[in-house]
Amino acid sequence: MKQRLLAVGCWSLARGGMLAAMSVMLAACGGSLLESDLPVPTRYVIATPPPAANAGTSAAAQVDLAIGRPDVAPGLDTDRIAVIRGHELDYYRGALWRGTVLDTVQSYLVTTLQDQKLFRSVAAEQARVGGEYLLDIEVRDFQAEYTGSAIPAARVSLIGRVIRIRDRRLIETITSTVTKQASENRLTAVASAFEAAMQQVSLELANKTADLVSADRDQT
Repeated sequence: MKQRLLAVGCWSLARGGMLAAMSVMLAACGGSLLESDLPVPTRYVIATPPPAANAGTSAAAQVDLAIGRPDVAPGLDTDRIAVIRGHELDYYRGALWRGTVLDTVQSYLVTTLQDQKLFRSVAAEQARVGGEYLLDIEVRDFQAEYTGSAIPAARVSLIGRVIRIRDRRLIETITSTVTKQASENRLTAVASAFEAAMQQVSLELANKTADLVSADRDQT
């Protein structure tokens, strides 16, 4: 009888220890899931240039243009804001773009080129809208850079390939690279520098693309 009671008592103690250990583990897990000291990230949006007042009158104004899904340099295709110090790629803590760089750049170019009224219509390539020309995009630079200064500069470099869809002929490759110094070493200032750089790059691509499409249309 004593042996049986001893065995039951030991099992009860073991069960109690297991329950206590499980309670501690669950409490720890619950605390880590529901409470966090990590800051809530801030998402930054880049405004597009002001729309054009009047529609273009060149041959490109009768063209439907598609903007391709960008090819993004390694390390940049993320919603985190990239920063380069020397040869080191890093990201700002607690700061994000509204979407990945791929989605951000494509959406930005579609909106900007449509707003400039240089083409009859502008749409993303995946929208499957029939178009005559494609602007294929490569994102080479989209990062803040610290180069011997405590205040960074935003560097944006896009390569565009103007392609005639009918015969997949490459009309020409165009490049636009802009670097804008931030006013101070703060994220809001860095975002403003990105905005200024992206506006200039997108307008350069828009005008160069319209000129190339118009020239090609005049020849065919």
